[in-house]
Formats: sequence, structure tokens, C-alpha cells
Amino acid sequence: MRQLFFVTLLFILSSTVVVRSQVDEVSEVTGLPIPIGAPVIYGQVMIRNIPREQKRPTIFVYLRNGGAQLDKYQANDKGYWYFLKIPVDGHSLTFEVDGMEIGRATIAGGISNRFRQDVELDWNQVRGTARAQPGVVSARDRYQRGEEADKAYEKALSAAKGNTDEALRLFSEITAKDDKDYNAWMQIGTLHYGAKNYDEARIAYAKALSLKPTYFLANLNLGRLELGQKNFDSAIAAFAKAVEIEPTSADANHLLGEAYLQNKKGSLAVGYLNKAIELDPAGKAELHLRLAALYNGANLKDRAALEYKAFLEKVKDHPDTKKFEQYVKDNLPKT
Repeated sequence: MRQLFFVTLLFILSSTVVVRSQVDEVSEVTGLPIPIGAPVIYGQVMIRNIPREQKRPTIFVYLRNGGAQLDKYQANDKGYWYFLKIPVDGHSLTFEVDGMEIGRATIAGGISNRFRQDVELDWNQVRGTARAQPGVVSARDRYQRGEEADKAYEKALSAAKGNTDEALRLFSEITAKDDKDYNAWMQIGTLHYGAKNYDEARIAYAKALSLKPTYFLANLNLGRLELGQKNFDSAIAAFAKAVEIEPTSADANHLLGEAYLQNKKGSLAVGYLNKAIELDPAGKAELHLRLAALYNGANLKDRAALEYKAFLEKVKDHPDTKKFEQYVKDNLPKT
């Protein structure tokens, strides 16, 4: 994963439709009350190396359509979660650990009525997410400030780990003293974004970008905000700028492609999704399923088969392997 917004994660996509005796396989594996053969979106958030004395964190998974929340589920003590819903191409999942967003994934509807999304990370990554809140600034985009101002900025970052109101107050004090501190404006935007104050977030991001138009993270975050609000043209503009600034960013290419897809401009999306795969073949493997679903929906089954084949070459233990192999066999031209 990924760089996403805060932390690199390993995402493993899988799905299954097998029914074993009178017990649904997904229910048998997860221990969740899933009816036999029911459509389901599910998975497990696995956190390795939690210290023995450490209380297990609270994990929530959100199912979204653009900016609208469709459902919410608190994972059980083994990290399993589920939604009894048909996987819809383009819907998304957001994962939170102790109130901090640690990753997102886009659902690829494809040919299965079941979709699995596992997340695996180390406890140190979770703690690193907290330290990185609300956004890591690259050396290239760092604003030059004096020693006292730097101390104030670090204090505000520390407050952002768990006290949004206090962090906003401190960052606002910084911008009141130095209106040109685009890092502080970006952090204000991100704090408002996390609190779902989207108008305030948009204003702060716009201010940061007016001061530094080539601010990569501000463009990327603004694009995410606009995409979630279904302002597709604005999202595309922000992601396109992010790609222009950092063309080797797999996330920026991925998100630009996704914005084009949701804006029903699939022909423009394909190139960016393929570029994201090229830049991060393993981390963006699930995009082969996204492309396969796109091609299958357009009745371009030979192209969909090539995407399923490419996915299976990277993901060896997918529960739908036989189904995808059969699709490839049925639709890939014989040579």
C-alpha cells in the first residue's frame, strides 16, 4: 500500500462463494453470523506484535459510496468484520484504528458476489501513524521558519495526535503570526478533513496551495476530499496536479484513474491505473481486478481475462483463483 494518506499497508484481496455442508465458509472461517451463500463484503484487520500488556485497539471499518457512509462495523477481537451487501464496483472501505484512519481500499465488483479485503500491519506502524498525524511533509515541501516557530509547529503536531481542537487552535496561532506558513495551512485542512468539516478543510487546502501550488500532499489531500464529495472535476484537477508534481507516485496515479472512473471516463482512467500498477506492481495488484471489472462491464472479455491473468500472476493464494482461471480459459483467445 501503499503510501495512502498516512502509512504503508499490505492489502490482500480475496473472495469466495464456496458453501461447505450447512455452514457458510466465510462464517466458518471468521466466526461471523453470515447466512449460507449470502453476498458479503468482509475481511480481517491483522495487527502483529502488539505488546502483551497493551490493550487491543478498537478497529472500525466503514463502507462508503463517494462521501456517503453506507455502513459501519466494529471488528471483533480477532479483527474480522463484514457487511451483508453485494460488492459494488467503485464503493470503498475505510479502516480506522483507535480513531485514526490507517488505509482505504476500492471495491472491485468483478464476477463474484463476495469481496474480501484484509489489512495486515505491525503495531509499530500503528504507533507510527499516530506520530505522523495529520500528515508527513516532505523535505521538498517544508516551510522555512525560525526556531521558536518550529517549536510551536512541533507542539501543534503533537497535539494533533489526540486533540483536534487543541491542534487547530495551535496551528491557527501559527498562521495568525505567519500567514504564509503553507505547512500549517495544510495541517489545518487535514484536521478539518478528519473531523468531516469539509468546507473548512477545502478553504485551508486552497490557502496552502495559493502559497505553494506545487505542494504535493496538499494537492493529493484536496483531491481525496473532492473525490469523497463527488466533485469529480475538482478531484481530477487536484490529482492531475499531484501527478504532474510527482509522476512516480503510484497513489497519485491510482487516485487520478479512480476519479476518472467515477466520472464515467473509463478510457482516460485506464492509462493512470496501469501506470500505478507499473510503479507498484505488488501494492497495486488489486487494480487488475478494477480494470477487469471495467472491461467485463464493457463486454471486452478478452481484456478482462488478461487483467485476471495478470492479477493471478501476482497473487498466488486468492480464494477465487479457480473462478478467475476459468474466466481466463473461457475468454482469452487461443494462441
